[in-house]
Amino acid sequence: MKQGGPFLDITAYFLAKKAPSLAIVGDICLDLYYQVSTDGGEVSAETGLQTYSVLNTKTELGGACNVAVNCKTLGSGKVDIYGIVGTDGFGSMVLDLLQEHGIGTEAVVRQEENWATHVYHKVYEKGLEHPRFDSGNFNRPDAENISKLLTTLERNLEFYDAVLINEQVPQGLHSKEFQLQFASLIRGNQDKVLWFADCRKLNDAYPSTIHKLNDKEALSLFSKQTGKKTSDHASLITWLNNHWNKPVVMTLGEDGAVVHDGKTITVLEGIHIPGEIDIVGAGDAFFAGLAVARANAATLPEAAYVGNLCAAVALQKLYETGHPTRAEVLALAKDTNLRYNAKTARDVRLASYWRDTPIEILTTHKNQRSFPKVAIFDHDGTISTLREGWEAVMEEVMVSSIASDAYASLDATELASIQETAKAFIDRTTGIQTIVQMHYLADLVAKSGYVKAEDVLSPEQYKEIYNKKLLEMVEKKVQLLHSGHLKAEDFTLKGVVPFLSLLHANGTKLYLASGTDVEDVKREADLLGYADLFEGRIFGSVGDVNNDPKKQVIKGILAGIEASSTISAKDCVVFGDGPVEMREAKKHGLLCVGVLSDEVRRYGSNMAKRERLVLGGADYLLPDFSWSSELAQLLGWEGKA
Repeated sequence: MKQGGPFLDITAYFLAKKAPSLAIVGDICLDLYYQVSTDGGEVSAETGLQTYSVLNTKTELGGACNVAVNCKTLGSGKVDIYGIVGTDGFGSMVLDLLQEHGIGTEAVVRQEENWATHVYHKVYEKGLEHPRFDSGNFNRPDAENISKLLTTLERNLEFYDAVLINEQVPQGLHSKEFQLQFASLIRGNQDKVLWFADCRKLNDAYPSTIHKLNDKEALSLFSKQTGKKTSDHASLITWLNNHWNKPVVMTLGEDGAVVHDGKTITVLEGIHIPGEIDIVGAGDAFFAGLAVARANAATLPEAAYVGNLCAAVALQKLYETGHPTRAEVLALAKDTNLRYNAKTARDVRLASYWRDTPIEILTTHKNQRSFPKVAIFDHDGTISTLREGWEAVMEEVMVSSIASDAYASLDATELASIQETAKAFIDRTTGIQTIVQMHYLADLVAKSGYVKAEDVLSPEQYKEIYNKKLLEMVEKKVQLLHSGHLKAEDFTLKGVVPFLSLLHANGTKLYLASGTDVEDVKREADLLGYADLFEGRIFGSVGDVNNDPKKQVIKGILAGIEASSTISAKDCVVFGDGPVEMREAKKHGLLCVGVLSDEVRRYGSNMAKRERLVLGGADYLLPDFSWSSELAQLLGWEGKA
């Protein structure tokens, strides 16, 4: 089993190489989105029920149609869809939308009896989804229409590079009769085109295809066939490959995918998304990306990585069935943040420690013979604890900003939902620039519906509110320092200043990179007595969302490495308690040491930080710098490991 890296150049090449011709066979659906509010509504005189005002509606193609649209937006040429719609108005709406997207509808059959067009009515109120209303759950395809569809498909196979099979609804196109006839057609035409299947319930119906399925679907099939369970992805996908004697792509949600191409198993890491996500359509986006890339002669692991990127783009499109474009996928491919060691991150029982120390080893590196030439440190939570408690301040600002004037009248469920959103957001964005976090906050406020559009503040204004509250908290601590009640070492992580001095004395160039405003970082480093060790190499936010200080510092160092023959990436190490610096270091091959700092005690491990540091790509985890001597021995900087 091998690890699949980000195939950046290959991804760009295969997405742009040519425009394949594809056929999509499956359940034709329509998604209708409603944004509603009780504002302007009334209590019905007849029923006594609260009515809702529809603020806006959005119409999206779903099911097989969504896959078809994705194939188009990803650069496919000819895309035809095969399926059934009703003779109702929704069926006409579907056909019009398909034609608007340039998708061929000649093979779409309209059935009058025993068929209502599949429609999902999705209602959202202030960011919360109401129960969904579905139509078309009792459809039965006529034998004549089945024959018509499959005869047309077989006649047209010579015009396609691949056929994509979609099965989504409980009772739709894929009746028993359709399954038998279609499976026979696939078996008889194996060499004419590539065949892909993405089925929710019927994965065994079309064995002669490349299957794309998620881990839950895979485990369900495995358990049904064997009576066993397994949590081992390698064993599960090997069984699937043997079961069908065909390549398999198994998606793992946010953790990426596993690919079995018939010979080799490849693990693809998931993609980290800091902002809010909407999972609707992500699977279809993955499927489309997989097929388009494979039809362009990508290997299956390469094609699955394209699928990963497509799904990540779709996830960031809220309250819609997101369609990734080729430009969006290529942009993400240039700067992708991966989720590493997902299984180990979630299960501390899998942790491996060095000797009898609390230093966790996640990646084994070849020992160096001397101290690193460059060491980059995050500031808050890694060196300084002056800003300990910032999460609570940000949560307070977020909740009050999102709820605004409605805060006092919110019921407990609504308030808890906003608080949970805030906590999840803080966890996802820890370590990035404050101004970037505030951009996300402004989006959340706008989408929540509690604040009128004209009253939503700018990111800079939200940052000003947050900074004011945070600096009030910091200033109280600074006053304790000035009054002599506390000392500088009471606001730094245990052992960190002596460790900085040790590195400096051994010729290591120290860099400080923080998402906090640069002037505040310089002031606090000077106040706590270690600014001089960095010799002016202190960097922080300058309010530019496109210039993250951690990225810029690492980028600058790497530029220096390229111009020098005396230093390489292996001579550089990054220390931090957040995933941002871990990911940036990991991308460029720098050594990553995550710090599980307990910012209240200033020593010991805060295990709440472990998962995000492991997912960020940390090579080692350190509780605090009282263990720096042991870490130096482990890495070969001093003494013998």
